[in-house]
Amino acid sequence: MPGMMKPAVIIFVTLAFSVGTAQGACPAPAPGNTAGEIQANGERIVCLQNELAAETRQRNLQSQIDALQKSQQDLIVQRRIDSLPQVPVYVPPAPVVMPGI
Repeated sequence: MPGMMKPAVIIFVTLAFSVGTAQGACPAPAPGNTAGEIQANGERIVCLQNELAAETRQRNLQSQIDALQKSQQDLIVQRRIDSLPQVPVYVPPAPVVMPGI
């Protein structure tokens, strides 16, 4: 089973680094209240929202990767425990009852 989890982890890692927009590409805030400056600030807000959405997607993917890795480690540990030799259970002998005593 751990061999099957590895491709899933690789896919999520690839997605985590390939998804997203160029961060830090948003323009600086435009001072003033003219129509052009208001429009520029609106575009800046949309850009910041897109960056935030991309960061959120990346964090969600990283969270999924972490969960898959933990699940994989749990499965590996469980397989190791399952492969340990079984220890015989001690069963005490039945008491000997002497008839007539």
